[in-house]
Amino acid sequence: MADRPDIVLVMTDQQRHDQVGYVTDGPLQTPTIDALAASGVVFEHAYSGSTTCVPARTSLMTGLLDHRADYDAPYALHQGTWTLPRALQAAGYETALIGKMHFLPIRSDHGFEHMRTCEHLDAYSVAPDEQRGLDHYHDWLAEAGLPDWRYEVPKGARPPYIYDEATHPTSWVRDQAIDFLRNRSRDRPLFLVVSFPHPHPPLNPPERYATRYDPDDCVIDPAWASVNDDLPRRFRKLTAQADAMQRRVDPERLPRHRQQLALTYGLITQIDDALAEVVDHLDLDATFLFFTSDHGDFAGHRGLVRKVPWLPFDDLARVPCFATGGLVVGARRESAPMQSFDFVATALSFAGVEPEGQHLDAQDLRGVLTDAGASLAPDRTVFSAISMRCPMARRGRYKYMRLLGFNQEVLFDLEADPEESVNLIGHDDVAEIQADLAAAVDREIAVLKDRPGA
Repeated sequence: MADRPDIVLVMTDQQRHDQVGYVTDGPLQTPTIDALAASGVVFEHAYSGSTTCVPARTSLMTGLLDHRADYDAPYALHQGTWTLPRALQAAGYETALIGKMHFLPIRSDHGFEHMRTCEHLDAYSVAPDEQRGLDHYHDWLAEAGLPDWRYEVPKGARPPYIYDEATHPTSWVRDQAIDFLRNRSRDRPLFLVVSFPHPHPPLNPPERYATRYDPDDCVIDPAWASVNDDLPRRFRKLTAQADAMQRRVDPERLPRHRQQLALTYGLITQIDDALAEVVDHLDLDATFLFFTSDHGDFAGHRGLVRKVPWLPFDDLARVPCFATGGLVVGARRESAPMQSFDFVATALSFAGVEPEGQHLDAQDLRGVLTDAGASLAPDRTVFSAISMRCPMARRGRYKYMRLLGFNQEVLFDLEADPEESVNLIGHDDVAEIQADLAAAVDREIAVLKDRPGA
């Protein structure tokens, strides 16, 4: 075993914590992900730093809750700030990014020597034709004589994918990662991010994945909206989405909703197949591999589809997450809450790199991963969505959320109420944990308020 292992972060975009085969009891199949998870340590209650893309990815690059990080509007990481790839590069690692990271500008320098980016261009505040440089996938399509279907082809994002499967973003990320691994330097350890842009919309898998799942097997029930009934008024208003029909479950459109879920499953299985080919080019015995998503998706739960409103219910804030590889003593599951961006401190520890005096919110999980008798601390407080102005704090079985500007709070006992429907605010038997979590949120809000423009 090498003293300094290769480190690989595999990411997806907008994948629910239960949209993996090793969790779901539905039709979704992810055999590659399942096998990797089974060989490693699964974190059953992993929380993203945020419920939306950019701040969540900022946390995964810095080991900080995003409201503590040095970012530019809108939440884009400031060039020159401390990042994990910058620290590993300084320590002699070869650093590479393949896929989506949602930097602004797209080709920002955050410590990656090699970058091959593939983004969702309509997610940027700057229109594609007004940006100085688009992503490498755009250049590759142009070199192949193909217009960029994401914004140059009317209805190009509709399913199934309009070009040959080999040009789909998932295929492109797979092939670029394999090409890099075949040709990389072998005299330095590697830090590689493989970041698939899907299953985030557009829901446009290639034909064989678009028809992989029967929509009738993809359950969405309009009655799921009833979990919102006893929430405070503002929470009910936000989850009603009365002004956004496309983001809520409509009983008259159930076939469409189920078709969209089937397409989502197709995209996830396509990623799983692609990951199998990438993993074939890794020496897992000498690699620390970490898998997660930036945030989740409502997928019909709470009567909502996709990711708006950005409230940190477990639908959005909780993500699939596991670590595996030769350094990890696996075949275990950890149930205590943790932060997905703990990856940063853990990767530094495996690499033998100090964070250069940086304070990290991330915790080093190396001890848990390498010792079968070690476990996560059960009393840690984890956070999400501070900068989304609906801060969440969870400790043990209890989870607290507050809507800033409306002074409305909720407290859930997730063991008794995994649907997050019974608000315990004001109950005497949980007064102490309510006060503790509210105080923890207050401390984070103080940091947020100190930011320019907050």
